Amino acid sequence: MNIATMASTPYQPYASSHIDPQGPGDSRPTAQQILEDCNAIGNWTNKSILVTGASSGLGITTAAALYRTGAQLYLTTRDIPKMERVIDDIVAEQSSTAPNSFPRPRSVEMHMDSFASIREAARTVRSQTQTLNTIICNAGVMFVPHEPTKDGFEAHLGVNHLAHFLLFQELKPLLISGATQSKSLSRVICVSSSGHRFSGINFDDINFDRSNYDPVVAYGQSKTANIYMASALSRLHKSDGIIGLSLHPGVIMETDVRRYMSEEAVANLHSQTDFRQVKSAEQGVATTVWAAVSPYFEDVTRSGRYLSDVGECSPMDPNMERAVGASGYAAHAYDEAKADRLWAWSCKAVGSPGGM
Repeated sequence: MNIATMASTPYQPYASSHIDPQGPGDSRPTAQQILEDCNAIGNWTNKSILVTGASSGLGITTAAALYRTGAQLYLTTRDIPKMERVIDDIVAEQSSTAPNSFPRPRSVEMHMDSFASIREAARTVRSQTQTLNTIICNAGVMFVPHEPTKDGFEAHLGVNHLAHFLLFQELKPLLISGATQSKSLSRVICVSSSGHRFSGINFDDINFDRSNYDPVVAYGQSKTANIYMASALSRLHKSDGIIGLSLHPGVIMETDVRRYMSEEAVANLHSQTDFRQVKSAEQGVATTVWAAVSPYFEDVTRSGRYLSDVGECSPMDPNMERAVGASGYAAHAYDEAKADRLWAWSCKAVGSPGGM
């Protein structure tokens, strides 16, 4: 257990608004409120942010919120025409309420199931900028069939973790330059999930080659990997001016991430959901936006932490472990030795020299 990475007293500035949730659109903070509270609207014109999976789901809402900072956005997608339409909408919506001259977001084609595509996307980004200040590792899959990525890895682990791990390795020099130029910490924010409690990392059969495949367990393993990546990254690279953070966005019904679930599985999920806990998309990305713009994380001793409800998490209440979207971290979340082991395994998997 890595005590140094955990907050002895979790910082939860919006705890009062989460005491008695009443469903989407209640008093819990939105991304807009976080931007206002952090004085980030229009004040990031000298910074740049990359968001993966930005043409659908929470990726769109995250990109729309961060566009309001004035930062140059790089938005990855499988579908460039779709991404361009989303960008048109983001720019038009912002211009209708507060005309500005913020830079138009740039779309970057990237297929998360292909290392070759990720490397090509990184080359595209490097050709357009010498600095990055933030990477939002947002793209992901959930409960998909047992089919390997183009590089032969189980899909959840390959898309949710290894793709982002490789992207970080490819763009690390830009993050270092961004930290130096801005005199502030660069951030890598991994969108994990309360689903990390479903599984730690099964190093003995990480791709389910020998054991029975369970998409819930595979998803949980990949979400634990997101937490481990942020933790190990912080310890390895805080001296370079880069920190990692991971988070649970909450339960949001407005996304298509459950498209692979059967009707029976969806019905079962709904039966276990307290719909008062469900958030709107704007509320769902509030924690991501807070991780990206809050001055609180300019202190490197606060890096590597797992966040939820726009605050640092406490341990998960054992009585809530079956509740969908329960806040808090599972007992294995801050295991430094396993995080380091996954980092070393991931370096070999993607062919990167950035080991421990």
